[in-house]
Amino acid sequence: MEVYDNPKYYEIAFSFRDIVAEVDFLEEVISRYSKIPVKTFLELASGNSPHLQELCKRGYRYIGLELNPEMVDYATRKVKEKNIAGEIIRGDMIEFSLKEPADCALVFLGSLYAKSDEELNKHLNSVAKAINKGGLYILDGVVSFYPEDVHTQSWESDEGDIKIAVSYKAEWIDEKEKLLSGTITLNVKDGEVERKIEHSEIRKIYTTDEFIVKAKQKGLWKNVGSFSNFDINSPPKEKGRNILVLERI
Repeated sequence: MEVYDNPKYYEIAFSFRDIVAEVDFLEEVISRYSKIPVKTFLELASGNSPHLQELCKRGYRYIGLELNPEMVDYATRKVKEKNIAGEIIRGDMIEFSLKEPADCALVFLGSLYAKSDEELNKHLNSVAKAINKGGLYILDGVVSFYPEDVHTQSWESDEGDIKIAVSYKAEWIDEKEKLLSGTITLNVKDGEVERKIEHSEIRKIYTTDEFIVKAKQKGLWKNVGSFSNFDINSPPKEKGRNILVLERI
């Protein structure tokens, strides 16, 4: 069974996040650095769209781009049930297009799975077309500010009768080419039912400087700043959730 085919378990597994604080940070960043007013957010690899309701509650429109059909259906139900200003689109974040551009793009939890420079260039070009000039691209956990931490992380989450032990294991596929495989494993106890579900993805690891150079190559992006743990006053730190912010120019 695939992790992303089980949106409810995924949502519980990653429920440790403080969504209100994360959206507070987004608003602080756009207040300080966006050159345009922000009315619409685009989240890439949006999964179960955890920021959807909080952003819409604050008056923004939300667009989620997600490849997995189960996640798309799960998040779309949230939009319909809450009758909020959101839209979930099925698409590949490496190469995509929108009918109308958004004002700010987001990606969370390192969910940019480009496996080559070519795929990264396609991604950055697609995002550049998908947001208005002067808007920001906010990337959480995508680039390596410190040497990649290649080991297993684990934690536990629960909701009602559902208890989930989560692990993330990172292993080099080709260290010279900086290709890393990451495997998420959920050991789920849902009442009396126990199951194990996993998902593995390969991505190329870029240092901060490497990523910024790639972004600047076509004159579409410039570096705005870097932060840690959704704190506008905190610079990147080891083992932090480090964030890079780019401006569409």
